Amino acid sequence: MGAYVVTFSPVLSFLAMSGGAPKRFYILGARCIAFIVAICVFILNTLTQFHDAFAVLYVLVVFLVADTCGVTIILLTSAGCIALACTSFLLKHYGEPLGGPYARLAVSIVAIGVAAQLSARNRRTRTLLSEQVRMLALTHDTVIIRDQDDTITYWNDGAVHLYGWREDEAVGKKSSDLLGRSPLPAHAAHDLKSSGQWNGEITRNRRSGETIVIDTRWIVRIDSDGRECGVIEFGADLTEQRKATAERERSEQRYSAIFQAVGSAIFEVDCSVMNILIKDWETHSSVLWDARVDKFQDYPYIRDANGAAALLLGASSPQDLTGNSLRSLFKDQAVFREVLRQLALGYSEYEIETTFNGSNNATRDVFLRVTRPLNDVENRHVLVMALDITERNEAQMKLRVAQSELAHADRVTTLGQLAISIAHEVNQPLSAIITFARSGQRWLKRPQADINEALSCFDQIVRNGTRAGEIIKRVRSLTRKEPASRALLSPAVLLEEVILLLRGELSSKNVELRVMVSPGLPAISGDKVQIQQVIMNLMMNAIQAMMTITERPRLLDIMVADGESGSNAIRMTFEDSGPGFSCLDPTELFEPFVTTKTQGMGMGLSICREIITSHGGTIEAKNRVPCGANVTVMLNAAGSSHGN
Repeated sequence: MGAYVVTFSPVLSFLAMSGGAPKRFYILGARCIAFIVAICVFILNTLTQFHDAFAVLYVLVVFLVADTCGVTIILLTSAGCIALACTSFLLKHYGEPLGGPYARLAVSIVAIGVAAQLSARNRRTRTLLSEQVRMLALTHDTVIIRDQDDTITYWNDGAVHLYGWREDEAVGKKSSDLLGRSPLPAHAAHDLKSSGQWNGEITRNRRSGETIVIDTRWIVRIDSDGRECGVIEFGADLTEQRKATAERERSEQRYSAIFQAVGSAIFEVDCSVMNILIKDWETHSSVLWDARVDKFQDYPYIRDANGAAALLLGASSPQDLTGNSLRSLFKDQAVFREVLRQLALGYSEYEIETTFNGSNNATRDVFLRVTRPLNDVENRHVLVMALDITERNEAQMKLRVAQSELAHADRVTTLGQLAISIAHEVNQPLSAIITFARSGQRWLKRPQADINEALSCFDQIVRNGTRAGEIIKRVRSLTRKEPASRALLSPAVLLEEVILLLRGELSSKNVELRVMVSPGLPAISGDKVQIQQVIMNLMMNAIQAMMTITERPRLLDIMVADGESGSNAIRMTFEDSGPGFSCLDPTELFEPFVTTKTQGMGMGLSICREIITSHGGTIEAKNRVPCGANVTVMLNAAGSSHGN
């Protein structure tokens, strides 16, 4: 029976290693053989007279079961074998006195128990080893075991996945031949010898020929005699990590090259202090926010700057700017606070015009664009790009001065056209003054002087003199080159003063003026001379346009009223009965050098639009139906102040 078991065990073991159905067949076959062996041993031990020698063969049953079953089955099987041995003993030696049979039964029970204990221990050890082997096989890292001759004896699934060779292709091959020989550091052999392990980076070859970088750890294997018998190698692929690192370095180099090559000034700013500033942001009051900004205002600092930034601020090199506070760049600290507030609100982009402090107390006007990269959640790489607009602003200032000069020339030209009407208008109060002066003289030269009538004449003299003085005053104010100044102005008073100047022009050209001013209009904020220049220009244009009209009355309607509901604006509408803008698109009238007049320069309406726009208003022109022109000026009301 023992020979039978020994003969078939290798066959069964081979089937077990094949996996799948052969393994199940092996388990079932082993258990059947164990059962048959147990029955045979029981029969032979019970029916034969060999002094119970066959009872020891129950050990074979335990060994057969131990190869395919767990610890519990092994213990139950050994208990069953002991029961069978006892049963045979009772059937053969029941009632016999103590002697040799009892001793042989005891030996058989001890042999079965020892076999069961050894088998259970062996099963536990094998189970533990199997789990460890399975863990090594399933790990993503490579596990390669080599002997002293560098021959591969173990090759796990991680190695299969990484290198491309199957286990049966790799086992038995020289590691250096299969994977390539990587030069090891000088200290590797020493570390292996002294500590029994070494870890470092090596290069290996895949089956495809690709070279890969491995983070490896070698552990020296020790055999049962304490001698070195090879190396266990654990490895992890660093190729992708190295590629990512190299790509990141190339990306940083490209970023640095672009950063330095850009013509505009760029500052990379560390605003990580924003994480403190915006803490409990929702509960912040403006006072608390200002206090926090004051406390940490120097913390946003310049990490890096390009050459254009150094050139903008007059620094000798970009390195002179690194480490400086961002706040030091801003001439207007309110703008600096607003930039931080926009970042605190979560905006990733913010644009504003401001002035930077340069070297030697020089300043530069810049258009600022603050950008926070979306992945920069800690605000450590906020980009502040500054476009130098100093020359542009200077050019705009020169343009405004030129426009002011041109506007003054336009006013002088207009006044030249008004010279005759002004002389006529001034002549009237002067004539009245002379008349009332003579009347006063006559009242006083009477034998009985009439003092009351004389005083009345003097009052008229004063009134007409004041009127003449106002006319002269208005003419002088319009000819002065005074800088623009803002004041609260009554629309009605503005219009009334211009009408006073143009009264003679209206009368001489037979133009009927109709004025409608809504009561209680609010005041407007602006320059009195400039706004009156607009009103005068529009009225003169209307008067001159109606000069060719003979078939209908020459009517000029001026309406001053509130703007649209809720707009808080003043609307001034000028409507005439002239030919309108039939030959031009009304939207082009406000372009420079566009005119409907034969002798016109085409600058009047352009200057009007410039003045109204600078006051925050709008001006539009359109044709009326069936004839005439309509020009509408909208100006913002100033607060709650009201004019008359």
